[in-house]
Amino acid sequence: MENGHVGVMQRRLSVVVGCWAFCLVMMLAPRPGLAAQTPTEAVQVTMKDLLYLLTELKETSRSAQRQWEIEQVVRRSFNYEEMAERALGEGGEKTTIADRRQFTRLFVQILRDDLADKLRDYAVPQMAYLSEEGNDTAAQVVVAPAGREVDTRIEFHVMQRSGRWLVNDVSIDGTSIVATYHAQFSRILREGSFSDLMEFLKQKALVA
Repeated sequence: MENGHVGVMQRRLSVVVGCWAFCLVMMLAPRPGLAAQTPTEAVQVTMKDLLYLLTELKETSRSAQRQWEIEQVVRRSFNYEEMAERALGEGGEKTTIADRRQFTRLFVQILRDDLADKLRDYAVPQMAYLSEEGNDTAAQVVVAPAGREVDTRIEFHVMQRSGRWLVNDVSIDGTSIVATYHAQFSRILREGSFSDLMEFLKQKALVA
């Protein structure tokens, strides 16, 4: 009887351990719709979110809400910390962790506003996804707003991060947004200081 009881307990323990192992695997597995997305699908979702907000919240009275909502899209869909680091370049070598954290916060705001400014005249049906090139870790997705008298190409550079495709740069007609920021920031740092750069970013965010 005692041996039978032990056997039952062992079987129950095996079932419990098996259930916990299954739950752990399911928790760690990538969520459907994220890791399974192709680079093009990830860009489509990002563009759809941005253009929807620009259309639905276009009234001036809703500008604060529009900015907040677009910033959330940037934070979840863009590799913004790495983009900020590349835009700052060598100018960030002598800064403190607190300085870089503040810089990144302001960087997200100007990226948010610049994206809104560049995309505000388009709508979801106008977007044509022309091509996708790359590998398992990095890719480029070319998008073109459709319509007459429109000859614009938007290239999204995306990278795999934690099982998701995140936007790592945006080039419009061949001009990288990160490279443009880097040129602006480098010029300010050559002529002034990091404090001057921070003041420039604050003023730019306020104007937008």
